[in-house]
Amino acid sequence: MDGAQTNELTQWPLVDRESIEKITQWLTAQPHLPQIQEHEIAQFLHANYGNEEATQRTIENYYTLRTNYRDCFTDRDVFNDAMQTALRIMMFTILPGETKEGYKMVYTRLLTSDASHFNHPQILKFMTMCLDLWVKLEGNAKGHIMLMDMHGMHVGHMTKMNMAAVKKHMFYVQDALPIRLKQLHFINVVPFMNWLMSLVRPLLHKEVEEMINMHVGLGKLHEDIPIECLPNEVGGTAGSVQELHDSFKEKLYANSEWFKATESQNLVDETKRPPKPKKFMFGLFG
Repeated sequence: MDGAQTNELTQWPLVDRESIEKITQWLTAQPHLPQIQEHEIAQFLHANYGNEEATQRTIENYYTLRTNYRDCFTDRDVFNDAMQTALRIMMFTILPGETKEGYKMVYTRLLTSDASHFNHPQILKFMTMCLDLWVKLEGNAKGHIMLMDMHGMHVGHMTKMNMAAVKKHMFYVQDALPIRLKQLHFINVVPFMNWLMSLVRPLLHKEVEEMINMHVGLGKLHEDIPIECLPNEVGGTAGSVQELHDSFKEKLYANSEWFKATESQNLVDETKRPPKPKKFMFGLFG
């Protein structure tokens, strides 16, 4: 292993060296999967708390989804018209600091309530890119929290929901993304939240549904999340939504070549996949 790889492996100090070697050996018996580097294996092991069987499933799901869901994982140019439109409609940012448990946080919010240009699959593609960058920058955190501010959302956005894209996006977040998801917070909950939940609840794992916290007011949110980590608009002191948006946008731009490079790297070769049970991937691609 060269010096750069050794350096990257130090990001995962709690990952057991023997587990890395076992997953490496398992990968050699999976001809359809890419032979990824040790620091990448360490990332999956960290996300799964060292559980080797769960790590294998996550690796399988991660690379299969990125290979087969090409609408979301190609043409990831942050400067193209579709992504620039998404950046004007939706903001995503990594919040500064961490919780007392050492968890890292991200925050999302609409930048405009106008739904006329709201392209749901493109917004989910943008969100996936942001999540991928979060994993790249903070995947080694003790835990991860997502805060979704529903300010500005109305029924007009819901009429444009694409449930096929939602299904794939949620599978990616719950079963493939190598993070330690701990909490989901919905802020400024809208009156039609029950209707929205009725649509997505069938797609939620029970343990993920139990992570959800709904906030109509801000009192409980301020108990759960440090005020110094939150945007000004929700009673925090971390800066305005626009300032946080601009800051993360610079991170996206700085990683534009990384997004392009990963489109064609580490893909699954379906012609070499060993036979799987008919229910493999829960019918996601069937």
